[in-house]
Amino acid sequence: MQSLQIKRPSWEELSQYACVFFDFDGVIVESGDIKTEAFMELYAEFGIQEAVKKHHLENQGVSRFDKFEWIAKYLLNEVYTAEKGAELSARFSALVKEKVIASPSVPGIAELILALRRNSAFLVVASGTPEAELKEIMNKRGIDVHFDEIHGSPKSKASIVQSVMKAGAYPSGKCLFIGDASTDYDAARQEGLDFYARLTPELADYWSSTDYRFGTEDFNQIVY
Repeated sequence: MQSLQIKRPSWEELSQYACVFFDFDGVIVESGDIKTEAFMELYAEFGIQEAVKKHHLENQGVSRFDKFEWIAKYLLNEVYTAEKGAELSARFSALVKEKVIASPSVPGIAELILALRRNSAFLVVASGTPEAELKEIMNKRGIDVHFDEIHGSPKSKASIVQSVMKAGAYPSGKCLFIGDASTDYDAARQEGLDFYARLTPELADYWSSTDYRFGTEDFNQIVY
């Protein structure tokens, strides 16, 4: 496993961004493990938990429906239907929603969000969580009011970035994406945005092969 390369930003650097995109799980709230465990529990009866866990961790930020379809096709050899996906999603939500609402924030993220808000940055959540569920969770946590827009699946993160940048006429050099998964990095790279990686040991090998602008294990130590 590669060691994590810390690239800590200064507030002077962060204050230059006019538009900032945030992933949700693992960036705003410490909910990554909750969802990993839920995926494994969904498929416990089939004895494929480790394969499910591996696929989930390698595709963090991808819509749960895409994962359900992949698991049905490649691990269960079953025909996947929209009805089956809806059933699995309802069961998944029942396993995770209240736990995510109650989960702690990532250290330092609240202070960063408030500082960016005071600096008049346009703040956007771009998540792989179904949008209605995401908005409900953020509302119950009382944090939805800090963001200008909140987007989830079925929209892709790249399409969210594209639409927000176009609507606000934000140049790519004035936009930052803060994420913890390959889907976040790919969306940022596709549109030419700077990327701030929330670094975790699970993805150390992946991050060692990417060129992120900033990277820290949490969001403490930023001096405002």
